Amino acid sequence: MKQGRSGLGYYTIGISALFLAGFLMLVLIGAGAYRNTVESQNGNADARALVSYLSTCVKAGDSEGAVTVRDSEYGPLLEIAAGQSGYARRIYVHEGALVEDFARASRPLSPENAQILGKTAVWQITERENGLLEVKTDGGSVLIRLRSGR
Repeated sequence: MKQGRSGLGYYTIGISALFLAGFLMLVLIGAGAYRNTVESQNGNADARALVSYLSTCVKAGDSEGAVTVRDSEYGPLLEIAAGQSGYARRIYVHEGALVEDFARASRPLSPENAQILGKTAVWQITERENGLLEVKTDGGSVLIRLRSGR
């Protein structure tokens, strides 16, 4: 007697392949969603870290007359003098990135030698009354009360 192939074997293989394809699709969709979530969280953390860094720099260098805000060829310039040394930390925007250099305050700005702090499309510094300084970036804004006042 001749044994014939049963359709049941092909049916089982087909169902198994369908479940495997569905499982792989779910894994790919989940991995993409996870990657997007992590990128979003990292972007938010970087933006908040930039504002926190600016606040820390200003507070660390805050002494009488050390923190100044002026206009430069690159827009608003935040300058924090390093004591009586004649050197200063200068923070400004160049080509869409917030940069910082440390040099003699009298020297011209050199963005090619500056350290990139982070990308930002927004860079505003406003001096308010009572020694308040408002700094705005993409990550939001922060009010800094200068201990030295004005």
